[in-house]
Amino acid sequence: MADTAQKTHPVSCATAEGDLRAIASEKKHAQDQQLESVAALTPAGALLGLVTGTENKRLSMLSGDYVKALDERAAEIKSTCGVQ
Repeated sequence: MADTAQKTHPVSCATAEGDLRAIASEKKHAQDQQLESVAALTPAGALLGLVTGTENKRLSMLSGDYVKALDERAAEIKSTCGVQ
């Protein structure tokens, strides 16, 4: 995640409100995916994940690191642009 954070675009206050809406939407999607990932970690789901190559993405979503990174980016935008 540290490498990903360094590759983010600079904060643009002109698009801050839209960016925050997009982050909130992505966060909801990621949380929904976390719930689906729990079901995917059943033996059959895990096997399918190994075959299709999605197991790492699902485990990353389950760890909560992605949601945390979204929260950090939202906080950065809010503090830089003074948006609530």
